[in-house]
Amino acid sequence: MTDVAIGAPLPAMPPLWRAKLRAGGLHLALSAVVFVGLISLTVALWFPPPFFWIDGGIQVVLIAAGVDIGLGPLLTMVVYRPRRPRLWMNLAVIGIVQAAGLAWGIHTLYTQRPVLAAFIGYPENRFFPVTTAEIAKGPRSLAELRALSKTRPPLVYVDLPGNHKQHAQEIMQAWKEGGSVLRETALYRPIAGKALADVIAGSRTRATYFDEPTYQKDIDRFVAAHGGKLRAFALIPVYGRYGRGLLALSRTDGKLVGVVATQFRLH
Repeated sequence: MTDVAIGAPLPAMPPLWRAKLRAGGLHLALSAVVFVGLISLTVALWFPPPFFWIDGGIQVVLIAAGVDIGLGPLLTMVVYRPRRPRLWMNLAVIGIVQAAGLAWGIHTLYTQRPVLAAFIGYPENRFFPVTTAEIAKGPRSLAELRALSKTRPPLVYVDLPGNHKQHAQEIMQAWKEGGSVLRETALYRPIAGKALADVIAGSRTRATYFDEPTYQKDIDRFVAAHGGKLRAFALIPVYGRYGRGLLALSRTDGKLVGVVATQFRLH
């Protein structure tokens, strides 16, 4: 075997492989631009913070990206050959596969988007995202429910009758089994008056997260950026399917001031 002298130029890459890499790279760049543009618009419209992270948005995007950004350019590199007969047909099939993957991602994001966040009181004292599928099974329209709140997404209160604790436990059990109780839209109320008092009563304090220093730092940063008075806010958790967040609501009118912290998992 002949040794290659140090500093000698490497053997030239065969022209076919250079052409394949060039075609795959160009396809990758175009795919990334289209994917990021459309998905960013979709997320901005349908997944306000923190719901993209805690309620399935990031999972859908990663799967769709694997098809649209990963698989498409790879297939292009495999099939590409200059002057190959019917090359455009092969590339068209790849484009159709990519378009189908992107359409699936956007459709899934649309159907899984949280259109409301419903507050369940004691002993839970937290918000839960509500999807269009859950709203569709209830007696009230989405337009009617959105009119209950001016925040994005709308924040509503679940007005539990009778034994509040018993009903809250039943709701939690139903939520774990598929969220059926959140379909009881007849119980939804605006966060005002007694409902606002109930929400404020469930507020967490900084000390609540004594064993979570990251949350405490997030609270400190949020308060410093919003006037420096923690007592002006009610800190209420929101629990999604893949994580949780901490919302800050105004104690005076119940409006959403911002997202204090977010934790999520990818599976």
